[in-house]
Amino acid sequence: MIKFLAPIIAFALSTYLPGIQRKIEARIQQRIGPSILAPGFWAFFKFLFKECRNPDSKLPKLYNYLPILSILVLIVIIYSCSFYNIKVLSNIIVILGLLKIEEMMYIILGSLSCSIMGYRMPYVDECLGAKVYEVTKLSLEQLGAIRSFKMITITSFPLYLAIFLPFVNEKTIFLDSIIGKPFILSLAGIFGAITFFIGYIIALREYPFSITHAKVDIIEGPTMELMGKFRTFYLALKELLLITLGILFTTLYLGIPPDSLINLAINFAIALTFPIMAAVVRAFSPMLLFKHLYHISFIATLLGSVGFLLALLWQ
Repeated sequence: MIKFLAPIIAFALSTYLPGIQRKIEARIQQRIGPSILAPGFWAFFKFLFKECRNPDSKLPKLYNYLPILSILVLIVIIYSCSFYNIKVLSNIIVILGLLKIEEMMYIILGSLSCSIMGYRMPYVDECLGAKVYEVTKLSLEQLGAIRSFKMITITSFPLYLAIFLPFVNEKTIFLDSIIGKPFILSLAGIFGAITFFIGYIIALREYPFSITHAKVDIIEGPTMELMGKFRTFYLALKELLLITLGILFTTLYLGIPPDSLINLAINFAIALTFPIMAAVVRAFSPMLLFKHLYHISFIATLLGSVGFLLALLWQ
């Protein structure tokens, strides 16, 4: 029963994480900050009852329901950690493939939408380009989609490498071979844990790595036209991602799957620790550009590569 309830409990806890993060950032920066319930829990219900408008998109239904598909993807990842004996579900290929589907959502959203908040403007929605030969024209959403493509091809590599390391250490692709073996206690596991945390912060696509937004905190890039209850699903997706990656780390690096009440509590404790550490990093970080992301991704990949060699050679 606990295995089946894990995604539901994870979803309930995830609604508190944005408020906790905002409160921690505010305290570090000597501000009061919002209520813990406001950014996540109450925002969920606020958008759920907002008026929905049909987005100006080539495939409006697909555009609106893509966040729901991504939520289902994260639920499957949690189940893959819980039902680790089902090898067709719990293996490195499925886990990495599902994470890539979640990332691809932002590119698809940007390719489907070319207007601002569902309204066609009296002028063409262009933020880049001009009426000059061989100059590429881009809308705000398309610009966000291109940035998303760069994120998943370059900056997300450290996270995938870190997820791969425990499997390399056990010379397997199946999750059941990792359960009960605390990979983090090895030297390769230490390098992998550092790489995972860096990749974790990048994967959240939040400040200071909010490059996917066409303009940080003002325009939402590919997700600009998600309104009403569909924006609720988008917020729920971002919050559930916080918990899902934490559960994945606990399962892979501590060897503790969420398959019992005690193990589930340990998973959630670790999953809550990651957003808190990410909030501290965000509070002290400046806004980064792509040239900074390349350097950070390179350093994290280098650390992960050292862990890969150690895991590969470890006997």
